[in-house]
Amino acid sequence: MAITGADIVIKTLLEEGVDVIFGYPGANTLPLHDRLSDGPIRHYLMRHEQAAAHAADGYARATGKVGVCLATSGPGATNLVTGIATAYMDSTPLVALTAQVDSDLWGRDAFQETDIIGITMPITKHSLMVRDVGQVASSVRQAFQLASTGRTGPVLVDIPKDILTALCDEQPRKAPAATPKGIENREQIERIAQALNRSERPVLLIGGGVKLGDACEKMTELVQKGQLPFVTTMMGIGSVQSPNGFNLGFIGTHGNELANRMIHQADFILALGARFTERSTSLIEEFAPLATVAQIDIDATSIGKNIPVALPYVGDIGDALAELIPLIVPRERAPWMERIRTERQAQEEKLVDGGCGQAGDLIRKVQKAMARDAIVIPDVGLNQIWTVRTWKPRSPRSLLTSGGMGTMGFSVPAAIGAKVGAPERDVVVICGDGGFYMNIQELATISNYRLPIKIVVINNGHLGMIRQIQDLFYESRFAESHLGDRVDLVAVAKGFGVPAERVAVDEDPAEAIARMSAADGPYMIEAMVDPDNYVYPIIPPGCSNVEMICGK
Repeated sequence: MAITGADIVIKTLLEEGVDVIFGYPGANTLPLHDRLSDGPIRHYLMRHEQAAAHAADGYARATGKVGVCLATSGPGATNLVTGIATAYMDSTPLVALTAQVDSDLWGRDAFQETDIIGITMPITKHSLMVRDVGQVASSVRQAFQLASTGRTGPVLVDIPKDILTALCDEQPRKAPAATPKGIENREQIERIAQALNRSERPVLLIGGGVKLGDACEKMTELVQKGQLPFVTTMMGIGSVQSPNGFNLGFIGTHGNELANRMIHQADFILALGARFTERSTSLIEEFAPLATVAQIDIDATSIGKNIPVALPYVGDIGDALAELIPLIVPRERAPWMERIRTERQAQEEKLVDGGCGQAGDLIRKVQKAMARDAIVIPDVGLNQIWTVRTWKPRSPRSLLTSGGMGTMGFSVPAAIGAKVGAPERDVVVICGDGGFYMNIQELATISNYRLPIKIVVINNGHLGMIRQIQDLFYESRFAESHLGDRVDLVAVAKGFGVPAERVAVDEDPAEAIARMSAADGPYMIEAMVDPDNYVYPIIPPGCSNVEMICGK
């Protein structure tokens, strides 16, 4: 039986387990949107294409599935770019579908014709142009296979409108080829185990790849069996829940002082699913000068890219841990753990409030009021650092944030995707006023679908992180970082149909937080905070991880 290209797209999406698409229609997507209206795939109409990509990203991070977004050609497709790049930098599995102008118009500067393939090739695992209706099913399947395997990430499929409307005989799906099991180069895993067992001051460095590889339980097992202290990158936060003082915090420019100091003193570092970017290592030349470094990652291009690695292993992290754990010999390493306890106590005495001031206290109160398994989605800026330093994740997929790209405006649309993907869980946004402005239109989406998302806008009237850097390192010349106080965000939220109220962080916000947590639908709190409420410690530009400053 002959069916249209649009029908083939939907049939293939269903075969891939897709139940949700986040999108925005245009003339060239209409053949597909028309078929989507029949179900069973739910389509969430966003208010901007960038938000559609972020929503698909949030859905994928919250569920572990491949997120899907849809946009038309020209500005619709180019509006997806920031969201696609965000997913690429954090290895989020995502398929972006775009509808191109008719095939006979290619290269003729047609209305809304844009080379979205050329634009997105550097920020996707692959970008595919469908040139024949007979290629639709295989192209979509290939996109999902690429997005969800190896180092996961976004894939774009561009389909001309005339191919969406063309007829094609339905073809049976071929069974996928069997994937070989087991690991290669077991000898290298044995060498890593031997080096770890011999070390006196080991530290595990856990990155976001541990979550992406569904290896969190095995990671916890390694920590507990080996009695191994660990640090995380920002993306690795929440990968391991471990008592007995093994968790040293996250490393890097705005990381925990304990984590940065202990990684500097370690004699052996085993990095798992981490890229060693400059946000984690700061001055690369002075990172962990005493340590032998081992690195396990599924992506060969990430091995040794930034830090020299003595013991590399390329492969699935879960499989590697399954081989490694039986080889680990439990050791107390009393002198090392005592040094860690001493350093921890010194840090706690130095930063009584955790280095986040009243904003950190607000976030702690918000977490206390929400369900234990709540998902928190910080935006980017000081709000992000306050959150990742303060919020205590209870499960691997409970803290979602833009790490590699650092995309302001990520949090609100990503929360939509997270709530759609995990409707049984509370979803909380923590953002600054700067990031909130960037996708504020998605309050209309939240209101329209009555999504019970809770939003806390920490308003300091500034681009807070930029202001802190200007204050500390640019002689307090606050160039273009003042956003002002002329906008009533509470009135704006209410105009979109979202109940809201304003509180002062230096007063007791408990009652407002209680009203927010008890609300059946969406709710927003605008929390006013002093512009001088910074985050410490911070590593100055050009300094090493142990050259932190803890105040102005």
